[in-house]
Amino acid sequence: MKTTNKKTEFNLKRFNLLPKWTIKKMVFVAILIAISVSFTIIAAQLVPIVNLPTYKFSFIGLPVKVSGFIFGPMVGLFVGIVSDFLSLLFIPPAGYNPVYTLATAINGLISGIFGFYFINILKTAYSKEYLIQKTMRKINILSIKYHEAKLRNDDILSEKIALKILELNSKKKYVVSEHALRYQKNIYLFVSILLIILVIATNTLVVLNMPDKVIDNGIIQNRYWLLGIMNIGFVLMVLFILIGRFTLKTNTYINIVPIIVFSAYLELVNVPVLSYADLISLGSGNIKDIFIWISQHILSSPLKIWFNTFVIFFTYSVISKLVNKNENLVY
Repeated sequence: MKTTNKKTEFNLKRFNLLPKWTIKKMVFVAILIAISVSFTIIAAQLVPIVNLPTYKFSFIGLPVKVSGFIFGPMVGLFVGIVSDFLSLLFIPPAGYNPVYTLATAINGLISGIFGFYFINILKTAYSKEYLIQKTMRKINILSIKYHEAKLRNDDILSEKIALKILELNSKKKYVVSEHALRYQKNIYLFVSILLIILVIATNTLVVLNMPDKVIDNGIIQNRYWLLGIMNIGFVLMVLFILIGRFTLKTNTYINIVPIIVFSAYLELVNVPVLSYADLISLGSGNIKDIFIWISQHILSSPLKIWFNTFVIFFTYSVISKLVNKNENLVY
């Protein structure tokens, strides 16, 4: 029984939080920082209210999220901090607080974490190449067992192993990209819905266990209306992911699902962080009044989630192709 002993190697570099740095990637990171700062400056000139950090955050954060999603969490964190500090040189801070810079950096960090998880781990683990490598490893292990059985003159066992090896070899030949992409879509569907349900559950637990006097201090004083507004955007995300599994093109679906998920988690994190920064910079500074600011961010939350999702998706679709083209130009 002839079996192949060709070794298969899995590229572990793809799982590095600080991957290979290329000239092209350096240039694109610099471009994204420049876009982030210039976009914020232009917006501040056209709409003066953008001078307030809580509104400036919405403009400066978009390129930061894209950089984190494409280049990883550490680069996203770096771009967020640098972009915010550079913008302060051109836009006089009105009620600035370091918590706003922290929130901008968190945008790059979280988008990078989810980009790393979906693209470097899930997408790689269910790629055509990895599925073939996984099958080859099984064949190599079985070939060792086959030779051991032959040495023991155990013809029955060796025959069973030989049939299994033939079956795996046949399976390996029919591993095609379409099958791998279908597996990826199913995994993305399951994982993304599970992650968003965790966000909905977190919101629900927090609101249902919140004291009445805290809710009475906010703009929305009905607990269940508040819960509905908080979760409507996330429920729509789940529906979009479910319907998109069967209606969207595979590449579109695989690219947009991670963006939807990290947008949900960014909203979960940004609301309390930005509310605390607003309380200190623009409010009384009394922690008892923080729910007033939280309510303001919750009201705009459903719209912001979907706006950010589609802007980031279309931006990523363009930039990622440029970044990954001729990526072997190493510095």
